[in-house]
Amino acid sequence: MFSTMTPTLEQTTARRYYFGTIFQGIWTTGQYLFPFVLAKSLAAPDWLVTLSVMMETSGMVLGLYWGQIMATGGRRRALFWGGLLGRGVVVAALLVHSPGQFVAMLGVVYLFMSLVYPAQNSILQENIRPERRGEVFGRGALVQHLTAAVCSLIVGRLLETDPDSFRYIYPVLGILGFGYPLILSRLPRAPGPTAALEEGLPAPPVSRSMAAAIWRPFREAGDTFRRDRAYLWYQLNFTLYGVAFIMLVPVVPLYFNSELHLDYADIAQSRVLLGSLGIAILGPLAGRLMDRLHPTWLCAMSFGWVTLFPLAMTLGPNEWGLTPTQTAYTAFAIYSVGMAGVNITWNVGSIAFAPPGRGGHYQGIHVAMVGFRGIVAPLLGFLLLRFLGYREVFFMAAGLFMLAALSSVVLSLRMRRS
Repeated sequence: MFSTMTPTLEQTTARRYYFGTIFQGIWTTGQYLFPFVLAKSLAAPDWLVTLSVMMETSGMVLGLYWGQIMATGGRRRALFWGGLLGRGVVVAALLVHSPGQFVAMLGVVYLFMSLVYPAQNSILQENIRPERRGEVFGRGALVQHLTAAVCSLIVGRLLETDPDSFRYIYPVLGILGFGYPLILSRLPRAPGPTAALEEGLPAPPVSRSMAAAIWRPFREAGDTFRRDRAYLWYQLNFTLYGVAFIMLVPVVPLYFNSELHLDYADIAQSRVLLGSLGIAILGPLAGRLMDRLHPTWLCAMSFGWVTLFPLAMTLGPNEWGLTPTQTAYTAFAIYSVGMAGVNITWNVGSIAFAPPGRGGHYQGIHVAMVGFRGIVAPLLGFLLLRFLGYREVFFMAAGLFMLAALSSVVLSLRMRRS
């Protein structure tokens, strides 16, 4: 083992982690509303909203490098400075007066966004027993998403009163949101090689060339996939799910704005309030299910349920006879139930495959895979929307969600037999 867990270490980690998720919930509110602010407050064209989503998702490729940093003892420094720059930069919203300026600000946010996920996994693997990891993360999800739900009521009302108030809202959200990476950076580390590195001992030698340094994380990821075929299959299932999910990220704000004509209050209450409540309430249960079953089974159930989300979007206004507001609320109520499981498996499912001490590396690969599909998926959604329409985008997403669910079932059965 790379570290020695003790009850005191586990309790301290869990308690501080729960406190930190309050600040993550505050930040999550602002993060969810980025594309809506672009589309509604700043009247950005469709292609720019799509580009902003591509920047967010493709930036996840950097998770490979953040994961490598976590494995070589630089976690505290990376979390502090990366968190400060990546969240503190939204203070610049005070100076934003055009969609281009807002997207430039988001570029810095997305540069550091993938930092948090490998750090979470490293901490949970080192400090929390395997049989409690899903439970601890699920309780953190409860705190985070309840905070986001409450925060959404305030932010939605402020934006509804004055759509330009995002300039004053985001600096507050960014400063408070920095509390999460700050708390993660100060969590104790059990004795071990990586903990010693944090204390100032020499780090492993760096690569002799810039090209080797850039290529190394990709080579290591390829080696991991060759050794761990089950993990490769798990990532392919998440790729099917992720392409569908990311396709919808730029499409839903455009659909809400140009087709459903929703105001900010309804957007915030459906996307953030309802979209967070299911994750919050069901998060601890989903965490316990993952601890007792396996991430692949939880993925199968969650991906299958989320299939109903895009179907509700497209069938609600016509076939189901729902009003635009009812369509948004119904779709995100469905979404939040399925995402309770996806949130657990996406964030900590990789640990179930990772050898001791490799949780950050495995999650770095997992986050980076978002980046690869994040280059293709927003473009696919944009092209389907431009040449076919909203209905076709939603049906395509539903089909991919179902394929991911069925493939997860097959993987689960294969792993059980092996």
